[in-house]
Amino acid sequence: MITLLRPKVDFIFKKIFGAEDSAEILISFLNAVLKTKETDKITSVEIKNTDVEKEYL
Repeated sequence: MITLLRPKVDFIFKKIFGAEDSAEILISFLNAVLKTKETDKITSVEIKNTDVEKEYL
């Protein structure tokens, strides 16, 4: 049996959509969720590092 990880989990979502090499997947996802018109489609994204460094244990 294959167990799939849930994309609703924060770190899984980030692995799928937050990597530089998955920009096309993110663009497709955003256009689908936002239901953009053909003339308003997102064509590029800039993925920035959003990791928050822990200050305390």
